[in-house]
Amino acid sequence: MTITRENTEANQAHWRRVLGKDRAPGAAERTPTQAERFAAWSASVQAAERKAPASDARTVVAAARASAFTAYQVGDQRHAADGMLWRRVA
Repeated sequence: MTITRENTEANQAHWRRVLGKDRAPGAAERTPTQAERFAAWSASVQAAERKAPASDARTVVAAARASAFTAYQVGDQRHAADGMLWRRVA
């Protein structure tokens, strides 16, 4: 079989039958980019967080974050990460 412009479709159909390909290859399905995957994941996490009830642990953490950068007055006591108690003296 020679390939000419007139019999291109016939050649393609012939070789599809010979090679066992039922149909022409379709356009490759586009995979989402990293930014699109991250946006979808972020949206699902935010939706789950909106549905979840506020727990005691969340409120404790939120209160600690809110008070972490408040004024530290003379005489106040704070606990360090290692558990030591620090008192402001000056």
